Amino acid sequence: MAQPHQTAAFAAAPDPGRAEAAPDPGLVHLTARETLLRDRCERLFVQLRSADPVTAEALRADLALAHDALIATVHQIANQPWEGHARAERLAEIGEALAEAARKPGQVGVVRLTEAMSALRDGASGPAAEVLAELAAASTLPADEAARLAFAQGQIAEAALRWHEAARHYARAARLDPDLRSLQKARDLACRTGDLTGAFRLGTALMVLAETSGAPEDRAMAMADHALTLEAQDRLPEAEGYLRKAAALGRSVGPGPDQAQRLAQLARVIEAQDRFADAEGPLRKATELTRATLGERHPDTCARLNALGLNLQAQDRDAEAEPLHRKALDLARQLPVAAHPVTVDCLTGLAQLAERQGRLDQAEHLYRQALDLEQRLIGRTHPDFGGRIFALAEVVRAQRRLPEAETLFRKALEIDRATIGEAHRDFGIGLNNLAGVVEAQGRPAEAEALYAAALAIFRDRLGDLHPATQKVVRNFRALIAAQLPGSAHRPGVEALWSLGQAGAPGPGGGCVSG
Repeated sequence: MAQPHQTAAFAAAPDPGRAEAAPDPGLVHLTARETLLRDRCERLFVQLRSADPVTAEALRADLALAHDALIATVHQIANQPWEGHARAERLAEIGEALAEAARKPGQVGVVRLTEAMSALRDGASGPAAEVLAELAAASTLPADEAARLAFAQGQIAEAALRWHEAARHYARAARLDPDLRSLQKARDLACRTGDLTGAFRLGTALMVLAETSGAPEDRAMAMADHALTLEAQDRLPEAEGYLRKAAALGRSVGPGPDQAQRLAQLARVIEAQDRFADAEGPLRKATELTRATLGERHPDTCARLNALGLNLQAQDRDAEAEPLHRKALDLARQLPVAAHPVTVDCLTGLAQLAERQGRLDQAEHLYRQALDLEQRLIGRTHPDFGGRIFALAEVVRAQRRLPEAETLFRKALEIDRATIGEAHRDFGIGLNNLAGVVEAQGRPAEAEALYAAALAIFRDRLGDLHPATQKVVRNFRALIAAQLPGSAHRPGVEALWSLGQAGAPGPGGGCVSG
């Protein structure tokens, strides 16, 4: 049997039989997984187009999971030039956990360990997962050793995008031998899998441990992580409070990518409360720090320049926003990855600015580029793809190319019908906007049916007094008054209009055009 230090050595060592010019097997594995996931999304989407309501609900849940996995894989591939070292570190750590087996006579042979690690380097996690499961099943393991194995199992499951399995393993590691890293991972995966109660509990424990035994950077990390749970729970003022404390601690530690991330997170939470002027300062600092620590040719720099441009757009400062958007897009196009997801966001940000300024030809061109790139990356089956088609349709409608706009609206609605369902508020927005295009082409009876369907969705989801509901009421009422005075919907629409005029409007957030 090999000595422990010899067994551990193979954990991170490159395969001597592999030529340096050969493709990275991990990247080959990711690319193969991307293809499989995209095909799965397409199959589920096709099934959803003709599924009955009961079947559709299950298919839609499967499609959402497949989308999450596909997007994660696309980002892993795109970020390989910057985050490839993380994979090497993970392999080394899993290898060290596997090497523990060499110290247990008769449990797992060194040949099997070597084969498991070799397979893991090539993107196949099954053999390593089997070895770890066998070791973890031993009832006599000390708590710290069992925790280490559970953490390694979590790393393998997370890398394979088996997030619920990863959450269980990380939670076990945090329970057996809680430390900052196991609690952080357990909170992250609990939040990712929708267990916000568990994430809150783990985040609280993480903050307590960081406060009692951690450095200032650890305390800043713990508070920023807990703020992510609060943000997911829509407890934005609480999240903002923790992030301000985290950012203050980060200043005492010094500048770096983590502090930039905290400031960007703070800005996002403030913007979610519609306080764009307050968010500008943290976002500017985040952008400056990112550029200084990661360089201009980094996706995070592009993303934050674009986010700052969007922030200025929200403050009606388009002249200041434009050079930021152009710089973000120029840098995104220079990234060493031919098709990076951040480029889609940068194209969209500049397109929105051009649309605001009435440069519709330019906006249309940019939206079409964003659509083309997003289809290449994640396909045509994601709700975000439908949303980008809606944005393009609005620009085409503004240019009075109504038949083309109608085709685009219907295409986007087809995607929404399959992916989010006909009861979703975004589907109602699409119906309202399609109704406006149909009405403008002189088909009032068809527009009436579309407005009625949209209104039913908004009343059910948001209530009668919500601004988005009242916008549909306004559009519907104008159609009836101008072209359908005998409509059976007229009494109900007039009653809703009167109710809206008399009552205080509900909370904002209705993104309904027309």
